Amino acid sequence: MKKTSLFGIACVVFAGGFASAGNYVLAIDGKKHEVEVGKQKNVELSDGKTIKVVLEKKAIVSFKAENLSFEHPSGVAPSRTEIRDGIQQTMMATPLGTLVLVQEYAKIDPAGLVDMMISQLTKEEKQRGYKITNSPAKTKLASGKTLTGRKSISTHKGEQTTRHVLCYSISDAGVMIITQIDNEAPPEDRSMVDVFWKTLNISLK
Repeated sequence: MKKTSLFGIACVVFAGGFASAGNYVLAIDGKKHEVEVGKQKNVELSDGKTIKVVLEKKAIVSFKAENLSFEHPSGVAPSRTEIRDGIQQTMMATPLGTLVLVQEYAKIDPAGLVDMMISQLTKEEKQRGYKITNSPAKTKLASGKTLTGRKSISTHKGEQTTRHVLCYSISDAGVMIITQIDNEAPPEDRSMVDVFWKTLNISLK
């Protein structure tokens, strides 16, 4: 496969988005206790009472931005950057190349950029002799909003990569969503993409 590019009784402070065991701190009554995910720890309270605590990580968590929200596996951390003024990008990628990329455009309708994006994504594959098949595509969200764009399938010597470049547009603004997955992608990669589409909500108005 190609490599393409969470004052009550307690407050949990995460040292690093999805850090490994031992990098979490549980604060109770103002006192911090180092904990490991999934492992029970005895914690003494200020009144001398000892309680047992276990820090667990949810399998599916939520991501929210100004114009959209979606759910994703907790083992994948979306990264968010400002490409330039008026364009925000959120990306999730796995080590095996499965990709979900969302670009929010505040000043232009991205629908006119779909063909150019497909061309850029498949440029190197074309040079290497891949067969590229493009076709119109659309998907309907649970909210009823419909995204339209293109589906691109790249095939070469048993390898196959499927990409979708889809847009939801309003006047002079919109959202472009790119997904990429190989035919050899493991179930967890496919689940990431499926959960994204099933839970994606676009609030752009």
